[in-house]
Amino acid sequence: MATWPTITQTGGPFRWTVWGGNITNHEAFAFTLQKSEHDVGALISDVTVYVNQDGPTSEPSYNLTLTAVDQFANQVNQPITGNFESNGV
Repeated sequence: MATWPTITQTGGPFRWTVWGGNITNHEAFAFTLQKSEHDVGALISDVTVYVNQDGPTSEPSYNLTLTAVDQFANQVNQPITGNFESNGV
């Protein structure tokens, strides 16, 4: 399991890259939502794994899209705060 630093973003979608924390090339991701407005959630989508991507290092890394959404999964221009977490599967 790996946990990344807390982030805050408003709206989205935004693309994030995570690596390190001894992750492997088979992880399941979650976003631990710590703060948001009423009826605003975090949607993770478009998860892509790389075993050797330019940028991070020559270790496994993931690109993820994070979007602030309402209860019907519609994009909203509201802030969300939390952190990505992963577990090997």
